[in-house]
Amino acid sequence: MVNYIDIYLDRDEFADRLGGSIPKGSIFIIEGEDGAGKSIISQRLSYGSLLNKNKVTYISSELSVVDFVKQMDSLGYDIKDYLLSQDLLFISTLYMFGKIKEKENLIFELTKEKSRKIFDSDLIILDSLSYPLINGLDKMGSVRLLEFLNKVKNMEKTIIITYSPNDINEFFVKNIRRIADIYFDLKFSSIDEGSGLKMVNIRRFRYARGVYNNVIPFRVEPNIGLIVEISSYV
Repeated sequence: MVNYIDIYLDRDEFADRLGGSIPKGSIFIIEGEDGAGKSIISQRLSYGSLLNKNKVTYISSELSVVDFVKQMDSLGYDIKDYLLSQDLLFISTLYMFGKIKEKENLIFELTKEKSRKIFDSDLIILDSLSYPLINGLDKMGSVRLLEFLNKVKNMEKTIIITYSPNDINEFFVKNIRRIADIYFDLKFSSIDEGSGLKMVNIRRFRYARGVYNNVIPFRVEPNIGLIVEISSYV
């Protein structure tokens, strides 16, 4: 039996386009170039999950907690009460970079026993998997990380990982694509250059709760957040 994380918001159709929810116990990858919308998708999923009474851990390699709150507020996603109640655990890795030795990977610091509370949430988001979070990640390190992700998945947790394929070694990219239960490939729209329209191409979606769209066009509006465009853009 598959359990699900509800992500519904009454302000957009994103959940409907994904079949209503996302399955628990999944490895979920969001892949795309810088600016393609990886963070906004992650932030929308985190807010929808929180609003539907799920616990979320959000790990950012780019934002401080103050910047994260400001970013979410600018989208109309008010998360301050969730931070106070600890239903949302936000971790910035910006201040951890100076604490690791050269050639060590910060990603493995997050998997140590003292960091296990990170994985108590229903949904864990790592935005994004990039240097120096994975400084020098070689083939053996990639295997270790993939094994750890499978362990998290087997705990009935859903872990979302965003990355640009150009920032990570080819071995890791090839194999995380292979094991991912959900695979989003984000692209800039070619319909109207400069319009801000982006596309979610769903390459894989195992255990979908309902019918989902293979392509979801979207844009971002201040104080509203993610807006799904009409199907004529597809």
